[in-house]
Amino acid sequence: MSTKVKVLFGAWSQAIGTVIAAIADTPNKALTPKQINDLGLYGNALQATGNGLLADTNAFGSLNQVGNAVQATGNTIIVGALAFPLEENLEQNLIIKGNLIQAVGGSVSFNEDLKEEVSIAALYAVSGDFLQVVGNGIQAYAAIADFIVDDDEEFVNAVGSWIQATGAVLAALSVSKSYISVTEEPSDDSLISKG
Repeated sequence: MSTKVKVLFGAWSQAIGTVIAAIADTPNKALTPKQINDLGLYGNALQATGNGLLADTNAFGSLNQVGNAVQATGNTIIVGALAFPLEENLEQNLIIKGNLIQAVGGSVSFNEDLKEEVSIAALYAVSGDFLQVVGNGIQAYAAIADFIVDDDEEFVNAVGSWIQATGAVLAALSVSKSYISVTEEPSDDSLISKG
């Protein structure tokens, strides 16, 4: 698989995964609890795969590589929480940790985005990574609040999930835009591969 294909496939896998996870996090009476769990599992698995592919395309040791690898780790923790039959409190704790780890990874990538030359692709990347960090933070807050009060955590979690999904789509558009605007395959250092 060429670097270009890997970057595009990784970015859009990650974006599609966040949208699937957001659908799972949206209150919906038409879906059974198992269907909701499965959507969350598949969505986070796609996110982990996409972030892993993106990390593999970044320059070794770069902040983008670290950020994407950290995000993939956060998604993998959530996949484990949803895939295995765990006690409810442990599952919730793992989901909190997974979202916080994703937020840390997005923050690392966001910091790298700020160093890019000004362009539409860079604007999408900065906005996308920022929204993903905010969305993951809101999701972690909603999961923590679920331990304290039984109020509107479901709604807050859904809002955070859709903010993250919006950010992931913007980041994928950034990657697509960077390839449309260049005539030759960019080097690993110039890839705008966000997670």
